[in-house]
Amino acid sequence: MKNLLNRYPGLVWIRVFGELLTSVTGSMLAPFLIIYLYDKLDGAVLLPMIIVGLQPLTEIIITLLGGNLTDRLGRKKIIVAGLVLQAGAMAGFIFAESVWMFALLYVINGAGRSVYIPAQRAQIADSIDDGLRSEVFALLNTVGAAGLALGPVIGYFVYTQDPALMFGMQAAALTIYLIVVYFKLPETLPDESDEILQAASGFHLKSFISKNSYVFGLMAFSLPISFFYAQTETNYRIYLEDLFPDFLVVLTTLASIKAVMCIFLEIPLVKWSNKYSFKRIIIISYSLYFVAAISYGFSTSMLLLIFTQLIVTVAESLGLNRLLNHVSEIAPSNKRGLYFSIYGTHWDISRMAGPFLGGMILIEWGGAVLFVLSALLLLLGGFAQFLLTTDKFSLHSSIKLSMDSK
Repeated sequence: MKNLLNRYPGLVWIRVFGELLTSVTGSMLAPFLIIYLYDKLDGAVLLPMIIVGLQPLTEIIITLLGGNLTDRLGRKKIIVAGLVLQAGAMAGFIFAESVWMFALLYVINGAGRSVYIPAQRAQIADSIDDGLRSEVFALLNTVGAAGLALGPVIGYFVYTQDPALMFGMQAAALTIYLIVVYFKLPETLPDESDEILQAASGFHLKSFISKNSYVFGLMAFSLPISFFYAQTETNYRIYLEDLFPDFLVVLTTLASIKAVMCIFLEIPLVKWSNKYSFKRIIIISYSLYFVAAISYGFSTSMLLLIFTQLIVTVAESLGLNRLLNHVSEIAPSNKRGLYFSIYGTHWDISRMAGPFLGGMILIEWGGAVLFVLSALLLLLGGFAQFLLTTDKFSLHSSIKLSMDSK
């Protein structure tokens, strides 16, 4: 136990504490949030998807206008600000009744997430050696999965009694985490203020994209993955209601089973994957996502859906952690927050447009067509990502040369 505690610096254990606390309450809420909006808005399908899309839209705007905030102001300040905004938004949901109030709270929550997530990832990149970064990302995901194993089951019982109570519990968890961060989390911003200020001066979109073209490519070709998740988090839950009369029980069971799989499989899979090249892991991960998308579209039995959860668990354990580690490797130390902001935008784009587009497809052609299209996008995205990361098609080598010349 002592060796495990000494393996990582203290800030990692603070993140572990916060991730466990907020993932339990967050996973209580997540499976039922779209259903909650669906019921509150009188059974409308597209309106909840538009409201859900406002959060990632906010995150995209903030990334473009202030993606390097954490590189200028520091990791800790931005993490604290992000938690304050998220806790405030969750508390507001308790009292929300109108469409406009839901929309405003989604924007506030999106602003908090957009600054918090790249700041905490940049802090890990600041503090953890290359050989351990994938492992730390996997550890945090595993802890999150432990929360996911408990949250949906508890959330099911809370939701059937009083859905608003789940927002209060999430607000309380974020507030407790905020207090621990404020008093215990160290600042890890590299002492390169001149370079950071120079990088922050002026903004020209064309130049901005050109200078960071490789990470923009990684982001763009990760869009099929996040689009797939956007469907499983929103439209699939409505599709599931047509397949199973007791769909809430099915939804809760699948979420808990997947969480247990992550707990036992993620870290071993990450350690195993470190033996292989980035490109090989990308091919394996996207191929597994392709199979999972097809399975979601056509599985009508609980056994097949459980097997699909296993496929998704392996795919994300291999691919998502490796991609995050790759971003930390290519990012200059004075642009880590910016690079994680840019790369993370693929989640925001998909969660903004994905639910609405998927909802239209679901209404017109059904869930099977929706997930077949997702599978095709994953196939194309995996091929493009492979080409990007080869010497012939990537800009990675030139980026490294420019970094070394500074």
